[in-house]
Amino acid sequence: LVGSGRTELARAISGADRIASGTITLDGKPAAPRSPADALELGIGLVPEDRKQQAIFAMLGILQNFSVATLDVFSNKLGIMADRRERAALADYKKMLSIRMASAEQTIDGLSGGNQQKVILARWLPRDPKVLIVDEPTRGVDVGAKAEVHQILVQLAARGIAVMMISSELPEVLAVSDRIVTMRQGRVTGEMPANEANEEKLMALMALDQARGAAA
Repeated sequence: LVGSGRTELARAISGADRIASGTITLDGKPAAPRSPADALELGIGLVPEDRKQQAIFAMLGILQNFSVATLDVFSNKLGIMADRRERAALADYKKMLSIRMASAEQTIDGLSGGNQQKVILARWLPRDPKVLIVDEPTRGVDVGAKAEVHQILVQLAARGIAVMMISSELPEVLAVSDRIVTMRQGRVTGEMPANEANEEKLMALMALDQARGAAA
């Protein structure tokens, strides 16, 4: 639920917030990102909850919004962007994710919420991340775009990317997840495979207090 600490957890894993305690393990090794740049080097990407304030550069074109997390991928040793490769990659992901846009130069704020979200998802794919955290990935998008975003997340998981999806919509959680973890007041209160979960069970886990959750 909102206020459970799920966004703070995502920001801590992605290096956006300092970690007060606890550890992160990636590929069996300790990981301690101190900044989003550190997380980037470790192969961790974040699609934040607030798309307009934290994800898009509203007045810039789609091409710049797409490649902002992969400047090193599309640049040479002198730091000069390889425009042809950059545009070719955007064209590939436009087709793969069914992004509806007029041109690469179109400002991203001219797209629908669903297409903006697809561009933000596409932003991370050239890096081939190990972990992609998506916080409320379908907030503010229409029903058709929701289904498309769900399909994209499933495809990314099939590619071997660990997708951590945060959502307050239980039908969405049940439809997309392989494993579901519930939180309350900053602590994990339960975990179960999605094929064993239903809304009633998840609501019960979300309502557990910290003491009972730890005891369970």
